[in-house]
Amino acid sequence: MNQLFLQLALSVTGNVVTIVLLDLAAAIIGFVVAWFYAKSVYTPIIKNLEDDRDRLNREVARLRDVISGLNTKSDELDKKIALLEADLENKTNELRDVTVNPVAIGKYEVSGGRGGGYYFNLKATNGQVILTSLMFPTMEECRSAIESVRLVSTVDAMFERKISSNEKPFFNLIAADGKVLGKSELYESDASMEKGIASVMKNGPTTRVVEE
Repeated sequence: MNQLFLQLALSVTGNVVTIVLLDLAAAIIGFVVAWFYAKSVYTPIIKNLEDDRDRLNREVARLRDVISGLNTKSDELDKKIALLEADLENKTNELRDVTVNPVAIGKYEVSGGRGGGYYFNLKATNGQVILTSLMFPTMEECRSAIESVRLVSTVDAMFERKISSNEKPFFNLIAADGKVLGKSELYESDASMEKGIASVMKNGPTTRVVEE
């Protein structure tokens, strides 16, 4: 009887061990299957997500470069706007000065030459001669030259900078056809000559003409 019980006990223990081993094998197989399934299904998804992330990072970097470039252009435009506003303010002040005090404008003085003919001097507001014309045979030609000076005196390209034989700077004001309308005095320096040009540009458009 005791031997029978012993055999039954051994048989039950063997079955339990077998069941445990089978369960363990099933768990391992299930884990391996799940791992391969996850690798085959989720790995491509993860790869795609990583690719999308890298693409978005590159796009963000590109947009940052674009924004930086736009900010630089915006700063440059702001500087240009500030310069234009300052220039506008200066022109407005000049216009106000002319409107309030029209006497403080240059003038053309027309004179007759000793040997005949006519010429003019353009004088600044302080009475200084800043441009002297050539001699013209008739008064009409002299007046016509004054009109030409009014038209071109505000254009820097119409001022011909030159050096005299004694190496002093001066300038000629030329018409659209290249003819000399008038010339300046001799200056001691280029800076003084440029001030003279600026004065002609400022006073040249005046409509005040005095005929002596």
